[in-house]
Amino acid sequence: MPEILPSVQKAAAILLPKTHIFLLSHMRAYTSLFGHIMGSNPAICGYYEMHIGYHSWKSPIRQKLLYFRQEKPKPGFTCMFDKVLHNDHSVSLNVLNGRRAKVLFCLRQPQDVIPSILKLYREIDPNHEFNSESFATRYYIERLEMLKSIAEQIERGFFYFDAEALKLHSQECLDSLSEWLRLDTPLSDTYSLQKYTSKERYGDSSDALRAGRIRKDPSNYEQWPINEETMRDAYSAYLDARRVLIGLSDRNSVVELTQP
Repeated sequence: MPEILPSVQKAAAILLPKTHIFLLSHMRAYTSLFGHIMGSNPAICGYYEMHIGYHSWKSPIRQKLLYFRQEKPKPGFTCMFDKVLHNDHSVSLNVLNGRRAKVLFCLRQPQDVIPSILKLYREIDPNHEFNSESFATRYYIERLEMLKSIAEQIERGFFYFDAEALKLHSQECLDSLSEWLRLDTPLSDTYSLQKYTSKERYGDSSDALRAGRIRKDPSNYEQWPINEETMRDAYSAYLDARRVLIGLSDRNSVVELTQP
């Protein structure tokens, strides 16, 4: 009987309908931190990027199949969480407009994102194409264009937040999001370490994520200066996408911008 019970629980977790929360963002926008905050809530299963697309009504079921191969379902959970950070992993508008979908958008300013990408890949894979400033910038601009396009076509309301708001206005941002998601237990600025915390391929692999709380210390990328023209193009794309996302959002949490 003890061996049968976990199998029954997993089968129920997979087969019973759940709300699917999608974070649509880009790399280096505190999305691993945010995933851990979400995944520490008793109502939510999911905390890392699953690196899959969502093409039809079958895709959320596939998400649960893949996730519960490695993780145990929480008792009484009602939501699944995943983040999608790359254009290669498309999400169908039919999925996003589904009645069980909740959509979040998040952007971070390019003067932090692009140096952060270069720093990360210099450490983990010096031969990767993301070590190129031009490639990292192109990824960022193209991803913002995709996020803006999705927001302009989506029929359901969504929540937008600046990545910086998660650190600078943590409680205000999380309280607003908790209310919008209608969570019985509000999201917290502290979180639990998970099975794959700081593991490669599961998000941020740095030790910073192991703090178990939102750290307020600012990022420093003085050693990673970006070409002025490159940054101007990236910042222009950021301002345009951010304006659209804020304008179309049901609710948002934003900060005062800092010029690069």
